[in-house]
Amino acid sequence: YLLIFSSIISLSPVTAEEISKEVMFTRLSALATSGNADVKYNLGMFLNNGIGTARDNKAAFQYFSEAADLGHELASYKVGCYLAGQFPGAVPVNEADAHKFKMRAAEAGYDLAQFDVGMHFAKMRDSQNAAIWWERASRQGNMAATAYLSNYFSNSSSPNLVKSYALALLLKATMPEPSKQLLAHMAQLETKLSAEQQLESEVLRASWLTGKTPLSVKAQSGIDAI
Repeated sequence: YLLIFSSIISLSPVTAEEISKEVMFTRLSALATSGNADVKYNLGMFLNNGIGTARDNKAAFQYFSEAADLGHELASYKVGCYLAGQFPGAVPVNEADAHKFKMRAAEAGYDLAQFDVGMHFAKMRDSQNAAIWWERASRQGNMAATAYLSNYFSNSSSPNLVKSYALALLLKATMPEPSKQLLAHMAQLETKLSAEQQLESEVLRASWLTGKTPLSVKAQSGIDAI
């Protein structure tokens, strides 16, 4: 999640470690009516996670909604999470609206949103669109999306076992201890692929990751970015 400010707070040159989370929250709160989307989003995150203040999911949702209305894609994702039922009782669940809000962030490049959009399409039994969004997230290094995509390429109506194996290799490389399910999946694929196809998978694996998008990087900036 993000804590980034664009010339909105006049602070003396100190590091984040020298400012308490309570002070950060107080200063953000003082700017709540400024109309700045980043301020509203960050206030939402403080309240969402109970940083420097008590957790208040209803208030967090309100700030996320205001930021989303101002075009903040990461806030749109959080609105989508709430509408999908992330915090039961905070707001009524509305899966259709949740998908719309998450789609805004997915189209802007946020990998978690892309994964969730893929899951929505899979739930709607639209596996082709699910695969499109999982691939976008997977190429950013989202391993959950990579796992679903590997399974999709081995079980779809038009399987691509080379891609499935390449993604399985990528998963294995990122795991300290590969799961039994992954190893079994790979073993099964190896019985169906020639040595030449396995080499093709290795080449694809090596070129698969394209890096995080600016929005995904922004989302992961964390509290140090203050």
